[in-house]
Amino acid sequence: MENALRDLAQEWKEEANRLRSLEANGQAAALEQAAKELEAAVERQESALLTIREAAKESGYSEEHLRRLARDGALPFERNGGSKSKIKVRRANLPTKPCRDGLQKPGRVDYDPYEDARSIAKVIGGAA
Repeated sequence: MENALRDLAQEWKEEANRLRSLEANGQAAALEQAAKELEAAVERQESALLTIREAAKESGYSEEHLRRLARDGALPFERNGGSKSKIKVRRANLPTKPCRDGLQKPGRVDYDPYEDARSIAKVIGGAA
């Protein structure tokens, strides 16, 4: 999802350049500002620190699996407040567990309930 939003921001910047070439400077400035705000929002989302519980919910992996990945050095983490404090991971570093049926878990940002419904209908023999 984040990549799609970054691509959208880039498209807005390109459109702003086109508008500047047409001397539509006010519209170009507004589009550039919107692109800048979108990029900042994506950056905030990706850089958010999550507890292991939150990370497990978003990634689909168990808390223990994520702790093991962190211990093994496969998952970068931070400790706020010292070596004995609980670890936190950046959302951008989370692995995503694939589902057996190819659908994303409902907690995921890129979850599409309509596609989920179509897939369920196919499984139970309904028309989708």
